[in-house]
Amino acid sequence: MNPRLRALLPLILVAVSAGVYLQTIGYGFVADDPRQIEVAHSRFTWSQIPHYFTEDVWSYVERDKSNYYRPVFLVWLMLNYQTFGLETAGWHATTVAMHAAATLLLFFLARKLSGDDTMAFAAAVLFAVHPIHVEGVAWVSGVTEPLFAALTLGSILCFVEARREASRARWWQAWSVALFALDMFAKETAIVVPAILAAAVWIFDKDVRSWRPRAIAAVRAVVPYAGVAAVYVTARILVLGAFAVKIGKWPAGAVWRTTPEAAWFYFTRLVWPAGMRTFYDIAPVRQIDFSNFVLPLAGCLATGALLALLWRMDRVAAFFVVVLVVPMLPVLTIRNFSPEDFVHDRYLYLPSAGLCVLAAMLIRRFEMPQLQIVCVALLTAAGAWGTVRESGPWRDRQTLAQRDLELSPGSIRAKETFAGVLVINERFVDALPLLTEAMAVHPEEDGLFEARGICYLKLGEFDRAVADLQRFTEMVPNNPHGLLLLGMAEAGLGQTTKAERDMRQSLRLRPRASSAQYQGYHATLADLLERKGDLQGALGEYEAESNEYPDDQNALDQVERLRRSLRAK
Repeated sequence: MNPRLRALLPLILVAVSAGVYLQTIGYGFVADDPRQIEVAHSRFTWSQIPHYFTEDVWSYVERDKSNYYRPVFLVWLMLNYQTFGLETAGWHATTVAMHAAATLLLFFLARKLSGDDTMAFAAAVLFAVHPIHVEGVAWVSGVTEPLFAALTLGSILCFVEARREASRARWWQAWSVALFALDMFAKETAIVVPAILAAAVWIFDKDVRSWRPRAIAAVRAVVPYAGVAAVYVTARILVLGAFAVKIGKWPAGAVWRTTPEAAWFYFTRLVWPAGMRTFYDIAPVRQIDFSNFVLPLAGCLATGALLALLWRMDRVAAFFVVVLVVPMLPVLTIRNFSPEDFVHDRYLYLPSAGLCVLAAMLIRRFEMPQLQIVCVALLTAAGAWGTVRESGPWRDRQTLAQRDLELSPGSIRAKETFAGVLVINERFVDALPLLTEAMAVHPEEDGLFEARGICYLKLGEFDRAVADLQRFTEMVPNNPHGLLLLGMAEAGLGQTTKAERDMRQSLRLRPRASSAQYQGYHATLADLLERKGDLQGALGEYEAESNEYPDDQNALDQVERLRRSLRAK
């Protein structure tokens, strides 16, 4: 290859990977972003970094533990907030930049292992435009996937350099372990990286033919990585109370019955990423039949046979089969997910790197160079078109939620999310039938009771609001927001004693008094106390509100008003 063209390849890859997501720079915060970033923005300061290692991602907005112990991800959010504040363009730009970094690292790794610039470039271009990445790149909080992929590919690349460049092996090894440490504390699925590295030793160790010495060499090579993983697992258990917090209850036997369908879903999405959405109409398999078990299982077995053939093609192909399959294993442990929401496109971000390299290697085997160019060009054009098209709905919450509901009308999460958007937009009358329909199918979903209770509260139907919010607080005990809403509904019915009790309890239960999510709690209680004639108590609550949120001008005005009223007496 021409040296000048060779030097341009990385620049072309950056341009392509950023270009297909250029429109997302103008997008807003969607899905989890508002609660994870806007509501919890007070945690994104340099002084809070030590707390990131002792709390889970959702600790600022949820009392219950989640499965997300990701300190490095929180550092990433903090750096973005310190740089851009809540201006979404900067957040989207850094997410796209991380995707470009992952694309470059895949190119360098494929080139290092194969020695083929053309194949590596084709693989990286296909990866850059693969539509399966939309959820991970068009969504700010989805950056966990390109971050995980970039750190993983970087760690593997340094590991390969360490084994090939003896004179600087220690430096490359140190960089590899350091990147893995960041990777491990960025996303828990990095636990599979030592297995990928061990596979690399097994596959590429040409000097040892006997399986036993190769196995020993593979194990020895990943000892430092296993040590880092052990530190992470220990910290995770100490913070969460378990390695995996149970979310939802799966029907008996449903996990093993559903796993083939989940695996087949992922394999098919890799090769046909169309009609993507946040939530899918895939439910736990309660009764085995041909379409939900036999066909997916047969498809998985056929895919396994195809991957076995690719494994035998050559060493590089064998390694990228590992890159395709191994990162999928954690997400196929579906027991750790909610039975209502256990598959997502974004989980295929890193596995798609393996697929793209394998596809490029197969295309490279065509005898006619012109045919190779045509194949890559057509796939790239199709991928770029699909990426631009599929990223469109991520522009705002309503567009995304509406598309999810249109494509997955049976998904409880899609209905709940769209109803939530309607509530945010104060379309309470429109939200009510959607919530009631969802509750008829899933009466165990606590969030539906909360959302419908809010609708009734805002519409002045306080008796119905109390009924729903009481049910919500029974299902989710000690939820501060639920208790505050219940108190407001009780106040609407004139049950001021109950209302004051529940509002005070909600104040005691707030996990973070300084979080924007809990602004207005003292003020709401103050309003109730003033209505009861307790002006001194109301003043105390408004003062507490203004102390916690000094920028709340309304609270400051109320403090001055009540002080004047009390002085006049």
